[in-house]
Amino acid sequence: MLLIRLSLMISMGVMIMAMAPTTVSAHFLEIIPSRPLITKSKQSTLAFDIRFTHPMEGAPLMDMEFPEQFGVQVTGIKYDLTSELQAIKIEGKQNPAKATSYKATHKVKRTGDYTYFLIPAPYWEAEERTMIIHYTKVLVNAYGLENGWETPVGLPVEIMPLSRPYGLWTNNLFSGQVLNNGKPEANAIIEVEYRGQGKITTPGSPFITQVVRADKNGVFHYAMPKAGWWGFAALVDNGKLLPAPDGTNAQVEEGGLIWVHAQDMP
Repeated sequence: MLLIRLSLMISMGVMIMAMAPTTVSAHFLEIIPSRPLITKSKQSTLAFDIRFTHPMEGAPLMDMEFPEQFGVQVTGIKYDLTSELQAIKIEGKQNPAKATSYKATHKVKRTGDYTYFLIPAPYWEAEERTMIIHYTKVLVNAYGLENGWETPVGLPVEIMPLSRPYGLWTNNLFSGQVLNNGKPEANAIIEVEYRGQGKITTPGSPFITQVVRADKNGVFHYAMPKAGWWGFAALVDNGKLLPAPDGTNAQVEEGGLIWVHAQDMP
């Protein structure tokens, strides 16, 4: 009788685990510049930390293939910086081996808005059987001249800032519009994560990735409650397919990402 009861308890436990929803941390492509603003000439060389990870937890790090393009847009003109990318191996938490990430530098030579963007190689997510392509950008202002932050780069999926994406105080409301092939994406889901790098204690998994929904015009809002870098990722399914490593067709998750920095007010 005891064995029968034990067997029933185990079976019920397995059923409960199978029925329980699973939480998958959000993948974010990070392009983090060494500073969000350039105010002095000695700050004119920017260094970029480029990695594919879960920002709040800072782990695991996913291996990145060499990106398809890294560039910058200034006054509507794009410049290719792909040759500046250097592969590096980083040993992170939860990583059985060092993961391939990238670094790059760029010297800013004039005033204005600099929109840095990266088009990654597709990433195979085996658990979800999905190819992930997240088009990512970050804006850095040099010497206070505002001349392009509201200009789209023209990425397949892109978040256009409706709030100026720099010079933001903590708790400021950031507003953006999701564009899918240049058109507003109605009711888009936007995942939001703080770049906590495992240093933030959360009371539960829903606090790791915040989720907001855009309106019918693709517009969304979010107030950033802590100083530091915040990532906004709009994910869309355009029905695209790409070959998986086993040769079968896999769905493609396209994402438009933007990184925004908030600063505490003294």
